[in-house]
Amino acid sequence: MQKFIACLPVLCIFSFATLAQQSFEPGYILEHNRDTVKGYIETGLEYELTRSVKFKTDVNAVVKELGPLEISGFGLGKSVYQNVIFLNTINNTRVNAFVKQLVTGEYNLFSYATADRKFYLLRKDTTDYFMYGQVTRASGEIDEDGNYQNILHFISVSCNKIAGIYDRVGYNDKDMAAFILKVDNCLSSGRATSFYEKPKVQVHPFIFIGGFPVSGMNQFTAHFTLRFITPQIDKKSSINIGLYYSNTLVETDERSDYFVLYTLSTHNHVYSIPVTFQYNFTSGIVQPYFYAGVSGAYSTKTANSYTTGIPSSSNQFGVALVLGIGIEARVISQLYIKADWRYEVLMQYPAIGVAYRF
Repeated sequence: MQKFIACLPVLCIFSFATLAQQSFEPGYILEHNRDTVKGYIETGLEYELTRSVKFKTDVNAVVKELGPLEISGFGLGKSVYQNVIFLNTINNTRVNAFVKQLVTGEYNLFSYATADRKFYLLRKDTTDYFMYGQVTRASGEIDEDGNYQNILHFISVSCNKIAGIYDRVGYNDKDMAAFILKVDNCLSSGRATSFYEKPKVQVHPFIFIGGFPVSGMNQFTAHFTLRFITPQIDKKSSINIGLYYSNTLVETDERSDYFVLYTLSTHNHVYSIPVTFQYNFTSGIVQPYFYAGVSGAYSTKTANSYTTGIPSSSNQFGVALVLGIGIEARVISQLYIKADWRYEVLMQYPAIGVAYRF
């Protein structure tokens, strides 16, 4: 355990040097008079950013939430969002939203998202093409046909080199941007620009210390975890890797070799490097979650055994299944109260304690 705890400061220093990304990132807003104001923008899911953006002029400034009525666009990293009015041809309604620009050229390509669906808007001069993919039911039955391949075929028919690959274009930002860029370069002799950027991964380091100090069910847990999150795709899911230690006391009634009844106390120590997938059911102040994965685990047992067949000590090393559920509640800023119930090597008792996110 001493070696485990000694590693925590090293990992913390490493995390401060390399994991300084927070929920706000450098960006800018474009006012309706075309003035550009630099500051910080809160990262979010794409469908959230279509409605409004949370902006502050510096790190300690008051956050303002701005919608299409207040600004004409904004930039976050390489991503550019424009305030655009267009017709949603599925329900025949006009939409005023921030749409993410993917390509500029003869055809301008934008992406637009709702909570449950992704769309693309293709604009040439005053003509818009609202593109959508196929929708299927859980049974595999087609609920709604997509139109995007027909439109891609229509706009590329005069470009012999790419007209034949329209049906191999995937319904995602990367493939759509690459295809429209080729069309634009074909039609405008290389004057097109792509704004496509791979979704950024944020890495959040957490330290948690907790326990379950109940007679006969004693539990102590400490772990350092790095959470890898792509907030523009899914704020609630993460891939976690870290260092983990637990000491679980299990007490049972046993008989000694002389048939005397006694309490067998077994201390189960687990040292591991787990890799798990975690899903948080909410993204508010209180977040229940579950996780699953595997770990490289070294475990030891020590017991006050007076019974032949029950060793007083043992150890093992191997790959272990990791399953867990829990709940964490933010108290102030980056401080959390957390309860975590975990299976790794053995079913452990719930650990209740404090977590801190750097």
